[in-house]
Amino acid sequence: MTLEQAQAFFERYRDAFNAGDGDAVADLWHSPSAITDSRDGVARVTCWAEDAPMRANMQALCGVYRDVGPHGWAFEIRDHVPLGLNHAFINVAWTLKRAGGEVLQEFCTGYQLAQLPAGWKVLFCTAYQEDLTETRNHAAQ
Repeated sequence: MTLEQAQAFFERYRDAFNAGDGDAVADLWHSPSAITDSRDGVARVTCWAEDAPMRANMQALCGVYRDVGPHGWAFEIRDHVPLGLNHAFINVAWTLKRAGGEVLQEFCTGYQLAQLPAGWKVLFCTAYQEDLTETRNHAAQ
């Protein structure tokens, strides 16, 4: 994956989140796939063997972000590691801002991507800084 391909992939990813379209987000993930994060200082891994539970997760995640009110995502690729022709690791810095420009959250997330017959897809995500509790605290009143 070239840096240009990574930029284009994450532009689609960002746009899907900005639209609050959980299905469009899920379309950029492979089945099976997995995500790891840390809550309460403990690493947790969620594996989705099938499309439906992963898709439901992405829809729910878009709902969490929709609850903060009008907002927009921006991103910057921090690390781009091509792994042959069909794989890459991408570390992305995300910024979530309210429509008025107030920064709600800034965090980095790592993505393992593969080029499959259906295009580039997320195989594994390491959400090592995102704090959904903090996002929920910003929910629109």
